[in-house]
Amino acid sequence: MSKPLSIGVIGCGGISQMMHLPFLAERPDLFHIVALADTDAATLQAAGRRYGIDRLHASHRSLLDEPLDAVLVASGGSHKEPVIDALTAGKHVLTEKPLGENLAEVEAIARAAVGVKSTLMVGYHKRYDPGYVQAREEVRRLKDLRMVRCEVLHPVDGRARDHYWLEPPRDPASKARDDDEANDGFIDMVVHGTPKANVEAIVGADAPVPQKVSTFLLFNSLIHDVNALRGILGDPEEVLFSEFWRQGRAIHVVLRWREGVRGALSWVYLPGLRNYREELLFVSPESRVTLAFPSPYYRHFPTPIRIESMVDGRFEERQVIVSYDEAFRRELHHFHECVQTGRKPETDLDDAMADTRVLEAIARAYRVVGTPTSL
Repeated sequence: MSKPLSIGVIGCGGISQMMHLPFLAERPDLFHIVALADTDAATLQAAGRRYGIDRLHASHRSLLDEPLDAVLVASGGSHKEPVIDALTAGKHVLTEKPLGENLAEVEAIARAAVGVKSTLMVGYHKRYDPGYVQAREEVRRLKDLRMVRCEVLHPVDGRARDHYWLEPPRDPASKARDDDEANDGFIDMVVHGTPKANVEAIVGADAPVPQKVSTFLLFNSLIHDVNALRGILGDPEEVLFSEFWRQGRAIHVVLRWREGVRGALSWVYLPGLRNYREELLFVSPESRVTLAFPSPYYRHFPTPIRIESMVDGRFEERQVIVSYDEAFRRELHHFHECVQTGRKPETDLDDAMADTRVLEAIARAYRVVGTPTSL
């Protein structure tokens, strides 16, 4: 029996507290959490207390001096620097998406990975969802796939976390600002804050605000759906259309895959409706397959598959629930297997590179949309 991986966690905020740390800690036979790093001292101390870890670091670089086999990078924003530093230090790396926030960043990581024997895996947790894996097989059995539709109706992000005890707790005034679309500060953060340089590297400094804001959302939210579609259909061949409106908080994209398949992707922010909805629909003349993802913050919620088809002249609809296992947990276990066996990760550097090319093409296509014809 192999010894558990000694792992350090970089970034101890929401997704680490909700998903990564609990699932790492529940399997001491697979993982030994050695050290934590976070730039926020209160968050770092709280996570250390909860998991009984006293090797705490204010920067990822000092954490990399610890005797670690692997690191989990779950910090916010671009992951370029911690990933490159971890690979250079000889650590195996599982990093949350996005690997980088533009193609130049991902290419820099690729150069750093040349000749490195460490595993580099990108955390697209939906790819490890039991429902997704089954739906992929159902879709690949369809004859004459014609159309794909992806729809994400996104509520206030923070309200999907209220049932967790996250530390340090936020004050009521800041939580209330999250619910106020006009004063939540999101657009100012994208246009003038930390993401500014990476966004402008894609669309330019003079790009309109909706294009900049949507570019950020493409890399930080819709990236999951682009990756999920690529995991089933392969790479799209062309971006036919991109429209960004509501100051960039609403996105509509049309893609073309081989053999004439069209895909329509929509992402719309709906702050007043506290119900997350994310569906992928695949349509052929013989059958329709729908995959409905739960909120990514709910543990052990199943991802049901709905299959509609004709059977002996009758229209039949059936629902399949494959498992209640959690996608984040399965993702961590896959990482452990890859490190132990040398297996190539399901979601690797090449996968992230392909996503990045598609996302940049979507972001830039906004500039070349023709003037609409009035009715």
